[in-house]
Amino acid sequence: MGLRTFAVVALAAALGWLVFRAAVTRRVPWISLALVLLLLVPLFVTERQWLSTENRLAGVARSEARNGLGVHCQRFGETFTYAGSELGHVEYDETGAPRTAAFLSYDTCQQLSAYLGSAADRAAPTLDEVIAVHVLTHETAHLTGIAVESEAECWAVQRDARTATMLGATPDQAAALVATYWTQVYPRMPDAYRTPDCAPRARLDETPTDSTWP
Repeated sequence: MGLRTFAVVALAAALGWLVFRAAVTRRVPWISLALVLLLLVPLFVTERQWLSTENRLAGVARSEARNGLGVHCQRFGETFTYAGSELGHVEYDETGAPRTAAFLSYDTCQQLSAYLGSAADRAAPTLDEVIAVHVLTHETAHLTGIAVESEAECWAVQRDARTATMLGATPDQAAALVATYWTQVYPRMPDAYRTPDCAPRARLDETPTDSTWP
């Protein structure tokens, strides 16, 4: 639970107390009620949207990874105590199996929320949104047990279109997103994320007999 969740719970409790007090005393504290509602309503709406986004992303990850781990969207409050700089990561246990939900950074989840919530963004996503969709796919690759970054990256670029489609993109929009990532982002990735084996008819091409890439 994040700070916003605690704030919503606390304000809801305060609202309940004010209503109970008004019923007992037969005096309505209009100013106090107005102040609590003024804070509670926008926080509740924002929290509901955040949880809805996280659940939607988790559903995509679970479907593709075929396990129940899902994803965790970093809360704003967590950014103050998080020392890492990754857009996402997955932790493994001593056997090499993923042991936690995929962690997605606050910025990544914000970009994914924007992509999910706007048909215009799915038609013409920003480069940050393209990267965010790919990060979700890449971390899903790690949830399947693929630990090598270059292999997870290649697994992901071949499934980004499916991720985009599950997030509401049309097939043409999904194909355009993949092309943008492959031509504008992948060539600039660190060496650990790139390999000559990730190419048409190379070792990591999962459909080498067709003419489609990625």
